[in-house]
Amino acid sequence: MAGGKETPRQKMIGMMYLVLTALLALNVSKQVIAAFVTINDKLDRSTQIIDQNNQSNYSSFDKKITTVKAQGGDVNSVKVWQDRSFEVRDKTIEIVSFLLGESNEMIEMSEKESWIEEKDDNGNILSLRPLSEILGMDNYDIPTNMFIGGDPQNPVQKGKDIRLKVIEYRNAVATIMATYNTPKGKYSFTPPTDISGLKESLTTCNPDDTAAIGAFMKSLDIPEKIDQTVHGETETLPWPSVMFDHAPIVAAAAMLTALKLDIKNSESMATEFLLSKVDVQEFDFNKIEPLAFASTGYINQGDSLNLRVMIAAYDSTETPKVKYGQDEDTLNTDNWKPSNNADGSISLRGDTPGLHKVKGVIMVKQRGIEVPKPWEFEYTVGQPMGVVALPEMRVLYRGYDNIVEGTASGFPADRVTLSGSGCSISKKGAQYVAKVGAGTREATISVNGRKEDGGSVNLGSFKFKVKSLPTPNLYLGGISNGQNPGLSSVRAQGRVSCRYDESVPLTGVKFSIASGTVTVNGIKGEGRITGGGVLEAKAKQILAQSSGKQVTLLVNYRGPDGVSKRTACVFTTR
Repeated sequence: MAGGKETPRQKMIGMMYLVLTALLALNVSKQVIAAFVTINDKLDRSTQIIDQNNQSNYSSFDKKITTVKAQGGDVNSVKVWQDRSFEVRDKTIEIVSFLLGESNEMIEMSEKESWIEEKDDNGNILSLRPLSEILGMDNYDIPTNMFIGGDPQNPVQKGKDIRLKVIEYRNAVATIMATYNTPKGKYSFTPPTDISGLKESLTTCNPDDTAAIGAFMKSLDIPEKIDQTVHGETETLPWPSVMFDHAPIVAAAAMLTALKLDIKNSESMATEFLLSKVDVQEFDFNKIEPLAFASTGYINQGDSLNLRVMIAAYDSTETPKVKYGQDEDTLNTDNWKPSNNADGSISLRGDTPGLHKVKGVIMVKQRGIEVPKPWEFEYTVGQPMGVVALPEMRVLYRGYDNIVEGTASGFPADRVTLSGSGCSISKKGAQYVAKVGAGTREATISVNGRKEDGGSVNLGSFKFKVKSLPTPNLYLGGISNGQNPGLSSVRAQGRVSCRYDESVPLTGVKFSIASGTVTVNGIKGEGRITGGGVLEAKAKQILAQSSGKQVTLLVNYRGPDGVSKRTACVFTTR
């Protein structure tokens, strides 16, 4: 492509070089886009872990209120800070819903359907469907037009609003944290218009709070403009332009997920700060309640039950003295026997079905004198019964024959039936099949028992989340993603297929391949995959030249739910 007049042959060679370069760039783009999906998933998992810690902080307020009540104190001293934590929680739910809403709107423009997976009772968005299911994940026009527009130096208001909403959340929560009255004085906080004015704004806060408030403000500091350096040249651009200009949909979605993670981190800082304001003394035995408890009050015949008897607030250096009687022995205290276990536990047998009663006393020292505190406990011994349910999570998959079973204590199997709302239930042998159609987000399965008189009683209703089937793996024969097969093994293959590996416990799921492509790094052109996953001649020819090169297989497939999706397989031939 040197200067001067070029011959037609030179022009043709130059054009072919440009096309090859574009194809190579396309291959890299696929890998980068897939990486954004992985990054987004990891950010989402981190958010869930932090959210568990936040929920624990909110629960701690209730525990402190219980302790204050037991001590006869004023619970308002705790509730005033608990109410502030609720304000923080509500504002966090609102801003997270906003960020997820922006992401959903962007994806919906590409996929022509809502990507919202779950909402709360107030309509706030809680989660979106996986990014891996997006067909147009490499579309960068939608994020650019939606958040920037035609001028990167002057992005549209929608892009600016993302930053402004986060700053607004930060300032509101900081004000909740720092504004309160005490007997020593009144404290307040007015957020600065710019983080450079933070030091002056902190002068009206409680001096003990300035470090925590300052750290919180800085944790969500998003500058209006950012210096961006590309190929040694630095350009100052508005924040939305740096984040979203020519970013593929999955990259823009990952950026919004990262903001959600920042919000959850800041929520954790705020709730821990508010929790630290509650000074509750340790329980000092000014009120004592006897407590008898076990992991369950129902056991099967032949099993045993460990019953733990303790005082609600106890001294771990003291061994509790416990005496008890069971069933008929509860009527005669002379027959009561002591517990010989240091922790006060009692082993109760379950030899006879039915209701059983245990009564006794635990000796508690009050002002140096042992005083008996009575307690009692009831438990039921039932006949053994096994129950099989969906593991861990209640999930039904669209387009799949979900096998479910139902049992109920006190009802034989032939008098137990299942019914569904949001799903269809059909009998298949001794089991039931639950099927869910498109558009359903939640279904309910009820267990019903038929009484001796012919009447029916509802024995429990269980809600199930409805999800799309997991993305299957793409195989070239037996070659899967990330493997390093020999060239002879690659040459011997003539078909690709989609299926689940052993890590997915779903059985009998069949996928049909509509079309696809085969590309090899360093080899011009692409081969095609026809319906049924058959490799065309050119695809086989390209694969035959893939020794030491990276191979990318990309197909369009359909699962039992009838939805068209895409998946890929990338490997390097030895």
